[in-house]
Amino acid sequence: MANRSSRYKQMERTMCLVLLVNFTIFLLYLLFASLAIGFLKILTGIVSILVGLLILAYLYMTKELLRRRSLWMGVSAVSIVLCTLVSLILNYPG
Repeated sequence: MANRSSRYKQMERTMCLVLLVNFTIFLLYLLFASLAIGFLKILTGIVSILVGLLILAYLYMTKELLRRRSLWMGVSAVSIVLCTLVSLILNYPG
C-alpha cells in the first residue's frame, strides 16, 4: 500500500512540474502573440497544445484521467489546450 501511495505522489509531483512548464509555455505564447512575433507565436502554441495532449494521453494510459484524485491534472491540461486553441483561432492577442 505504501509503495502505491509513494508512486502516486511521485507521479503527482512530476505532473505538477510538467503542468507548470506547460503554463509557462502558454504565457510565452501570449507574450509572443502580443509582440507580433509570428514564428515564435506558432511554435509555442503548437508546443503548448502538444504538451497538454501528452499529459492527457499519459493520464489515460495510467488510468488516472477520470479518477477523482487526479481530476485536477486533466482539467488543467484541457484548459491550457483550449485556451491556446481559442487564442490561435481568434488571433488574440494580436
